[in-house]
Parts: sequence; structure tokens; C-alpha cells
Amino acid sequence: MQPIIQKAEIALEIDPVSAGVSPGDGAMLSLNADATVSVFIEQPSRLPFGIGKPRLVPAGKLDAHATDILLPALEQNAELRVRIVEVEPAHLSRSGRVAVFVSVWGNPAIIVRPKSTPAIFTRSKINDPVPSKGED
Repeated sequence: MQPIIQKAEIALEIDPVSAGVSPGDGAMLSLNADATVSVFIEQPSRLPFGIGKPRLVPAGKLDAHATDILLPALEQNAELRVRIVEVEPAHLSRSGRVAVFVSVWGNPAIIVRPKSTPAIFTRSKINDPVPSKGED
């Protein structure tokens, strides 16, 4: 696995402090019907001794640039590793609001879209033979 996105901000829908979000937490990505990508944070079970499944908390959505990069991989259900890399408190940020950033790792070959290659040589009237009068 190689880094696809090193640091992308989540447009938050929750308060990460009350949800207990911290760097290193795992996350999952989900492609929505409106071509946006939702981020779900995996929270450990609250039962004693870690019994039970981790729960998924909807955290927010990725911006349009990150969505464009990840769209081919999400359409193919590729294996991606998503982690919280930074939680910026409101009193330290320039915008005055809490910010959460994720990194996405996976196979970079999956996100590469095939490029259309233009033809080097095109047909032209110069290179075409002149039709004889009997061929018309």
C-alpha cells in the first residue's frame, strides 16, 4: 500500500471531542448516491474487555478534490486504509473551528484513469492517393 492522499480535511458533522476522535483511529469511506464520500470513524466497543463490535460514527464528508481522486477506487470497492492523522482543536486553528484530517492508503494503480491518447499521425488529403477517374 502506498499513500494516495496524505492529508484531507473532513467537513465535520459531529463534534470530534465529544465523540472521542483521536489520531490513529481507523475510518471507513462510503460513496454516496450524490457522488460525495462520507467518512465513518470506527469507535471501539463500550462493553467491558472490548467485547462486541466496533461501532461506526458518521463524521462528515470529504471535499470535492479528494472525492475526485478516490472515486475510481470506491466505484471498484478497492481495499483502502483510512486513518485519522490530525485533530486540530478550535483554539489552535486559524479558522476558529475544530478540524479533523484523514490519510488514505491503497494501490495507486486503481485510482489512475485511462488517458485517451491522441493519434500522432492523422489522415490527410496530402497523403491519400489521387483516385482515378474510373473508381468514382
